[in-house]
Amino acid sequence: MAKVAKSQTTKKGRILDARRDTIDFRDRMYVPTLVEVPTFRDLKDYRKAKVPILDQGKEGACTGFGLATVVNYLLRTRKQLPSGVEASPAMLYNLARRYDEWPGEKYEGSSARGAMKGWHKHGVCSTPLWKEEKGRLTAKVMDEAVSNPLGAYYRVNHKDLVAMHCALAEVDILYATASVHEGWDQVDKKGIIPLRDQMLGGHAFAIVAYDEKGFWIQNSWGDTWGMGGFACITYDDWLANGTDIWVARLGAPVHLSETLSFAVQYSGMVPRSDAVSNNELRRHIISIGNNGFLKADGTFGTDKADVAEIMGGCAGKKVVLYAHGGLVGEESAVQVLADFLPVFGAAGVHPISFVWHSDFWTTLVNILKESLGKRKPEGFLDSAKDFMLDRLDDALEPISRMIGGKAQWDEMRENALGATVEKEGGARLAVDRLKDMVNKATEIHVIGHSAGSIFHAPLVQLLATQGAITSGPLKGETGLGIPIKTCTLWAPAITLDLFKQTYLPLIGKGIEKFALFTMDDKTEQDDNCARIYNKSLLYLVSNAFEDEPRIPLFRDGFPILGMEKFVEDDADMKALFKKNHAEWIRSPNSFADTPANYSTARHHGDFDNDKATVVATLQRITGNVATAKLFKVRKTAAVLRDQRSLLER
Repeated sequence: MAKVAKSQTTKKGRILDARRDTIDFRDRMYVPTLVEVPTFRDLKDYRKAKVPILDQGKEGACTGFGLATVVNYLLRTRKQLPSGVEASPAMLYNLARRYDEWPGEKYEGSSARGAMKGWHKHGVCSTPLWKEEKGRLTAKVMDEAVSNPLGAYYRVNHKDLVAMHCALAEVDILYATASVHEGWDQVDKKGIIPLRDQMLGGHAFAIVAYDEKGFWIQNSWGDTWGMGGFACITYDDWLANGTDIWVARLGAPVHLSETLSFAVQYSGMVPRSDAVSNNELRRHIISIGNNGFLKADGTFGTDKADVAEIMGGCAGKKVVLYAHGGLVGEESAVQVLADFLPVFGAAGVHPISFVWHSDFWTTLVNILKESLGKRKPEGFLDSAKDFMLDRLDDALEPISRMIGGKAQWDEMRENALGATVEKEGGARLAVDRLKDMVNKATEIHVIGHSAGSIFHAPLVQLLATQGAITSGPLKGETGLGIPIKTCTLWAPAITLDLFKQTYLPLIGKGIEKFALFTMDDKTEQDDNCARIYNKSLLYLVSNAFEDEPRIPLFRDGFPILGMEKFVEDDADMKALFKKNHAEWIRSPNSFADTPANYSTARHHGDFDNDKATVVATLQRITGNVATAKLFKVRKTAAVLRDQRSLLER
């Protein structure tokens, strides 16, 4: 058995840190076709393309260099508009670490799948531009990168030589990784890598030709290695040590000028390269991770420099700071933004969406299913017990609280607050950038949906308070004194207590206009959570997940702002809505003739995709009736998968 050395370098100090792809059943596999496969592919034919021999030096960035070689070949041999642009290996490597399975980017090495994902999500820019922009995904980088997009791509079974030959016959080049041994330092004059036992580490490269002995590769160790930068890895060697193979084609560059098109591209309606739609959406997203800190990895990863650039684009505009609800994951949150962009842009409004990766829905459904299981016998429910079904919610509430519902809600709430409370919180970093824009005709507007109202609670304190903050999460700090023109909360999950400590003291002062959208209590009770709990999410949170649980006939649920019954019974709230600077809209209603007061939401999650609600909110922001016809809700890929699974049952 081959022995693995502790060192992951060659004798010449070449770092070998390509990681094998982890298993992912979502990978689309290449299926060989009946295309004629030549008995050999001559290396001389490949070299006619004059693809530059790259040299990674002692950088541990082979996944980027190997894929850059593939991109360079595909660009040079494209039938229409061939290009001599040299793709940036550093950009591809940077993105590979962002999309690998391992968190963060502060580690050496990456995987081939991570590099392919990065190209798929962003495209790739030229080496000079990446250096000019100091290795950051700036607007210039993103604009150029989308002109070099990835098209169709597939994983190839690396143990199937027939499939590899067939893929080479179709595309001429493969992206590969393998475990490297000492033989790679001992390439003979004929370019053959001798098979050796001592393993050194993982490496990425391009396969560019083949003959009866093995595969010819183009490496990224300069033209003094092997036979002018090339070598042959024998079939025995490959079958023993090859780890991953990908085959790809360039996509056609696409220019989208309408924000409506970005919404369609991002939705689950079509499989696509993400680079074009993501490029535009990224200018409006601040990605928040655990404890409220910036989330630097993933499709919409954001660092401090990104925040500065994103917020720098707000000067002189009507800016909406939007926080989505706690139920949704990133995909759904970004689709909401994509749907907003056309109608917001037409209304002259510039949205900034805090995507805070709550995704409480999946956890909630599992908790409710487990809770139901503890109260449901095996097999079918006995119809004789139908008269007890109205008590099901009473039974589910204490169980769901006990088995993790409250703990998960508390954690989500802490993450939401932490985005501003923490000195390095993502929302605080964004708000700090607004200080320099107050005198540049910049208007600030705030919208929060469901738990987004909790996310915004310390944010509005920091933004709009003049002088010392005397209550709430930021008590003792000093506010920035930046006025908020309008603040709109849709079905807010914030408690009345926290609302009174944060928003209420500012309404009519730092917050010029406030609007509350809720469902009426009957609609709230007709809502459901996963068709297991037979009331709205806010009822479940109020009765089971807040500090004091509801006890039937003894104590009602914890007062929440988004619930009609608690607002109606609170003296402070009654007084608030008697003033000119606060409005309360209850849904569903029939006020179509007065668009500013119209809402047709019938479920807790409806408000961000209810046309009437969005248009009413925009009218408050702009003073005009928005271009309603542009607002259209599109389904994410996840929603379409759920619908498909229902049909397949």
